[in-house]
Amino acid sequence: MNKKGSVGYRKPPKASQFKKDHSGNPKGRPRRPQLALSAAFIFRKVASELISVEGEGGIMTMTRFEALLRQIHTMALNKDPGAARLLDQLRKAFPGTAPPGDPTIVVFSDDDMNIL
Repeated sequence: MNKKGSVGYRKPPKASQFKKDHSGNPKGRPRRPQLALSAAFIFRKVASELISVEGEGGIMTMTRFEALLRQIHTMALNKDPGAARLLDQLRKAFPGTAPPGDPTIVVFSDDDMNIL
């Protein structure tokens, strides 16, 4: 009998030992199932992230949603009809009055300006 290849306590036969470069558990540990996130949750999560925006007064920190609304408002003031429609839809979707002391912004079309 060969002493190096002997079988006994803590010496399994070569045929049943793990082969080099092969895991004993090829499938590995099962992963935990990923929780399904709703689109509403993802939207609120992304919209509430804080970002830094460089403006006239320097760098301001605001949420992504606030930055989006400011961009839509700026586009509407620059006579972008799609942005004006979207701004009007958002205003209707979020009714209410402005807090006391907030300035009121009124947008006039070219036709409104031609009053005789």
